[in-house]
Amino acid sequence: MDDVVTAAQWCDLVMLKGGLEAAAGEPGMVMEPIPGANEVDVVRVDGVEVSTTPDRLTVVDRSYLLPGSIVVSASDLGGQAGVITRASTAVDLVHVVLEKQQQPLTMMTTGVPAATHLELRRVTEPTLGDYVVLRGTTWLGRVLEVSLDVDVVFDDGAVCRVNQAERKLELVEKNNRLRRFRLMNRLFSPGQRVAGGDSVLKASRWIKGYWKPSRARGVVAKVEIAGVLVQWVASGELGTSMARIEASAPPAYQPPSKLALFRCTTTPSSMWLLGDPCHIKRMGVNKQRSGGGGRRRRRRLRRRLLEESTTSSSEPRPPSIMSSIVGNTRTMVDVLWQDGTRQCGVPSSMLLYFDHARNDHDFFPGQHVVLCSNSNRAPPPSTTGGAAAPRRYSGVVRSLNSRDQTACVSWLSKTPACEYETVSVYDLARDLDQDLFYGDVAIRLIKQGGGGSTDDNDDDDLSWVGDIVHLCDDGHVLVKWGDGNTSKVLPHEIAVVKNQNIVDEIGGWVYVDDTGDDHDTNNEEEENHQGTAQEPPAATNDNDEDDHEDENANKNEITAAAAVEDNNGEAAGKTTAADEPFRRFPRFEVLAQSPPDHHFLDSMAQQGTAAGRKWTKRVQKEWKSLENDLPDTIYVRAFEDRMDLLRAVMVGGSGTPYHNGLFFFDIHLPPSYPAEPPLVNYRSFGLRVNPNIYASGTVCLSLLNTFGGQGAELWSPEASSILQVVVSIQGLVLTAQPYYNEPAYGAQPGTAVGRRNELPYSENAYLLTLQSMLHLLRRPPMGFEELVKAHVRRHGQHVLRTCEAYMKGCLVGTLDGEEHPMAGSKEWSCSVGFRLALQSVLPRLDEAFTAIGATEGPTFHAGSVN
Repeated sequence: MDDVVTAAQWCDLVMLKGGLEAAAGEPGMVMEPIPGANEVDVVRVDGVEVSTTPDRLTVVDRSYLLPGSIVVSASDLGGQAGVITRASTAVDLVHVVLEKQQQPLTMMTTGVPAATHLELRRVTEPTLGDYVVLRGTTWLGRVLEVSLDVDVVFDDGAVCRVNQAERKLELVEKNNRLRRFRLMNRLFSPGQRVAGGDSVLKASRWIKGYWKPSRARGVVAKVEIAGVLVQWVASGELGTSMARIEASAPPAYQPPSKLALFRCTTTPSSMWLLGDPCHIKRMGVNKQRSGGGGRRRRRRLRRRLLEESTTSSSEPRPPSIMSSIVGNTRTMVDVLWQDGTRQCGVPSSMLLYFDHARNDHDFFPGQHVVLCSNSNRAPPPSTTGGAAAPRRYSGVVRSLNSRDQTACVSWLSKTPACEYETVSVYDLARDLDQDLFYGDVAIRLIKQGGGGSTDDNDDDDLSWVGDIVHLCDDGHVLVKWGDGNTSKVLPHEIAVVKNQNIVDEIGGWVYVDDTGDDHDTNNEEEENHQGTAQEPPAATNDNDEDDHEDENANKNEITAAAAVEDNNGEAAGKTTAADEPFRRFPRFEVLAQSPPDHHFLDSMAQQGTAAGRKWTKRVQKEWKSLENDLPDTIYVRAFEDRMDLLRAVMVGGSGTPYHNGLFFFDIHLPPSYPAEPPLVNYRSFGLRVNPNIYASGTVCLSLLNTFGGQGAELWSPEASSILQVVVSIQGLVLTAQPYYNEPAYGAQPGTAVGRRNELPYSENAYLLTLQSMLHLLRRPPMGFEELVKAHVRRHGQHVLRTCEAYMKGCLVGTLDGEEHPMAGSKEWSCSVGFRLALQSVLPRLDEAFTAIGATEGPTFHAGSVN
C-alpha cells in the first residue's frame, strides 16, 4: 500500500519475512522508530536485534489495542473508524532458568488467558499507571512511581537487599532493548543481571554473606514494592474536581498494604507485550499441549531443580532462578463502528490504531453531543410540547456516515420520548458536561454527608469504581464495576476520570536507553481538543547566501503574495462602482489615533520615543516597506500615537477554503523589537479556522517564535520584517489544504488517511470563514468598517455563487477567482453534511449581504440536499 501508516508501528508484534536468517520464524517487537529513518528495529524475546525495512515485516498482533482505542480497518484506511469495546489476549510464555556458568534452560507454555487476570500476573503490582484505591475509602488514585526492594544473588551464593533499587541498580544485559523498555515495573524482574556501585552494595543489607569488591554483579532473585507514589484523581464524595481533591487528598506516598488495585481495562498494565516479565498464579489449569513433549520437559525441569536444592556440595552455589517472560501474544477485539454495526472477535492485526488521525467530527455511537455554538442550524423541535428547544440542546449519536459527514442523533428531553434526525456533523460538538467514552473510568458519586468510606467489613470494596463498557442510545451508561457487577447509570450519577490514549501512555512510561535519543512525540496543546498546528517555513530566499539580505527576502515575500493575488482572479484595470471604496482605502496608511478595540492596546510598551531613536528608525523603515510593497489583497494601518501597534487585514485567495474571506490581525512591536519578533493576534470570534491559528487568537508561526523551526524559518533581526510576517500568514498559512499544516499530518498527503481527513477539514474551514464574515459585518474592527462593507459589496455575489457551486457538489477550494471549477473539482464531491450545513448558513448570509446593498434581494432558495 502507499500509506505510511500501513507499515509496522511501534510495539507491533511482527514476523520477519524471508532473507533474514538470524531472526526469521521468530516473533519480534517493533521498537520506537527514529524520525526520518527508512528502517525500523525489531527485537526478539531472546535479545536478537534486526534492522530492516517495513515492507519486510508482517504484523501478527497489536496487543496494545484496548477498550476505548480508536481504530480503522487495515484494509480500508480511508473508511469509517471504530472503537474497541472489548479485548482479549492470550500469551505464550518463555520460562528461563538461569544457572551459574550454564546456558539458560527454556521451555514454553502456550495459550495463557492474560485478559482474564486469573492466571497471569506482573512481577510486582501495582505498576506504573495503574489505578489504586485507598483501602476503606472511596479515594481513587493513579500510580506515578514505585519504589522497589530487590534481592540480588551473586555467583558464590551471597545475597543482599537493595532499597530503592530503581535508582541504584543498573542492568548489565547488552543488546536487549526489551529489557530497557521501562514499562509496568519491567525494569527489574527475577533472572535479570544487574550491577551496583561499591558504595551501593556496601551500604545494602546483606541477607547472606557480606560485601566484598568481587561481588559487583549478580542476578535478581526477588522484587518487592516498598512504597508507591500516588496521584489522587477522584473521590466518591468530591468527584473529579482537582481543586477539591488537592485540598483534602490523602498523602501521596503510600505503603502497598494500604492500597487495593483496581484492574482497569485501559491502563498500560492491561496489555501484554513481547518480553514482559510475569508469573502464572495457577500453572496447573493450562491444559493446552505445548507440543513436542512440553509436559515431560516441565516435569524434568522441576525434578532437576528439586535435586539441585537437596544436593550437598562443598562449593558455594546459588539457587537456580526461574523467570517467565511473554514470548508471543494473540489479541482478539470487539469493534463498534461509526455506522452502528458491531464486529466481534476481530484479530488485532487486522486493525490500525487511529486516534492520532481522528478529526474533530469523528463521533461514535453513544457519544453525547450538542449543537455547536456557531451552528446556523435551527434547534430541533422540543418533545415537551414547546415551540422551541432549550438553548443548549443535547443529544446522543446513534450512527455516523463518515463519507457523507452526517450523523443520526437522538435528541434528549425531560420526557422519555426521543426524536432523532440526520444532521451535519459540522453542526455538532462533544457535550463536555457529559463527555463519556468507552473504556473511561467511572466512579459512583456519593451524596454529601453520606460517608466517605466503604463498608468497614470490606476494605477492598470496589463496587463504586468501574469501566464504561457501553453508551446506550437513551443516554444511559453501562458500567462494569470493580466487584464484577454491571449496571446502568445516568451520566449525572457518576464522575469520569479521563484516560490518556494508551499509546501516549506507553511513551510516558518509557525508560530511555542512554544510547538513544529521547524523541518527544507529544506536542503541547493550547486548547483542550486541538493539537499544536504545523508551522510553515517563512517566505524567504532559498539560497543561503541571500538569507540575511532584506531586499532579496522581500522579493520572495512579494512573489508569494503575487501568487495569491493571481489566484483571486481580479483583472487589472477592471473596475466597477463597488471598487470605488477600495480606491479610497489605501493598502497602507498611518492614522492619528490607535483604535480602542486593538488587542494589544493595554500592553505596557509605549510608542517609539520611549523605546529609543533606533527603535523608531526601524519602525519607520517597516512602514516604508509596507507602503511600497504590500500586495493588493493585504491592508495595514499604523498609528501615530502608538507606533508599537498595527492592524492588518488580508483577503483569502481563490483555490482555498478561505476564498474571499477577510482575516484581521492585531500586531504589537515590543520594545525589544527587532531583536524579538512582533506579537500577533488573530480576531477569531472564538472560531478556529486553521491549525496554525487558535480560537484564542494565537498565531503559530516559526517566524514569530511561536512554533519550532530552524535557520531561515525563524525570526532574524536583520532580515525579517512585518511585511514578511503578513505575507507568510496569507500565502503559507491560509493554504489550499490547511489540514496538512498540522505537524503530525505532514507525511499524510496522497495517502488514504490524508484523503479521509483533508476534505472534512477544508469543508469546516469554509463554513467557519462564512461565520467569520457574518461576525465582521456585525462587529467590524474599528478603522476598517468601510473596508468590510466595501469588500462584501464587491464580492458578496461571488461568495454566493461559490456557495451555489459547492451546493452542486464542487469540492471546497477548487474554484478560481471567477467561481469556475478548476481541474480536479469534479473528481470527488463535497459531502452531504457540508451541504446541509451550508444550506443552513446561506439564508443568513444572503440576508446580511442584502442589508448592506451587496445583493438586490434574496437570491437563495432552500432545497433538498441529496
